[in-house]
Amino acid sequence: MATMKVRKGLSVVSLVFLSLMAMQVNSAPIQAAAGADAPKSKVLLMATLNNGPAMQPVTWTVYRLENGQAIYNQSVNLHSANIELEPGFYRADVALNGANVTRSRVFDLSNVRSSNVIVAMD
Repeated sequence: MATMKVRKGLSVVSLVFLSLMAMQVNSAPIQAAAGADAPKSKVLLMATLNNGPAMQPVTWTVYRLENGQAIYNQSVNLHSANIELEPGFYRADVALNGANVTRSRVFDLSNVRSSNVIVAMD
């Protein structure tokens, strides 16, 4: 008799647990569709010369790549910068001021909280 009560109690607890888990799984897409803010990723942009920081002004132009198009995002005139970007794919174009040197780097922030984008300018 006591065994039957314990089994019944465990089955009720299991059903409640499973129904709560199903509610959590079903609610995730709704929250994302409602425009929940995704956390931004911290990005270190650094231009290098001779395996060290460039220590010269460079122009960084960062584009967010969407549907095959580049959308202007941010431009800075330092050899390094810390910026925050939303998850996605980006392209950084770097131009060494006073020289005819330009480089480009594509990077993915879809699944990371921080990233170092280091571009050798030599």
